[in-house]
Amino acid sequence: MTSKDSRWYYWVMTIEEVAERADAWSEAIKKILKALSAVGVALAAAISALLMWWPTNTSEPTNTGISQNNGYTPQCSQLYNTIEHTWTEQQWSVWEKLKLDMDC
Repeated sequence: MTSKDSRWYYWVMTIEEVAERADAWSEAIKKILKALSAVGVALAAAISALLMWWPTNTSEPTNTGISQNNGYTPQCSQLYNTIEHTWTEQQWSVWEKLKLDMDC
C-alpha cells in the first residue's frame, strides 16, 4: 500500500509534505493579512479625508472688528524693535504701557 500507484498514497502524507504545506499556508495567510491591513489603512485614510471635508453645522465666525492676530501688526513690530536692555525701570513701565495700549 505504499506504492505511488496506490489510491491511498494521496491520502497519506509524510511529515515533510505536511511541513511544506503548512509553510505554504502560513505564507499565504501572512500575505492575506498584509493585504487586509493595507485595505484597512486605505479605508481609514479615506474615511478621515471624508470627515475632514464634511461640512459642519457651525457658523462662520463673524468679524467683530477686533484684530485677532495681536502682536503681529506693523506698529507692534516697531514697538518691539525699540527695546533697549539698558532702560531704567521707568522707561520699561512706559514701554509696557504702550504695549498694553497698542494691544500687542
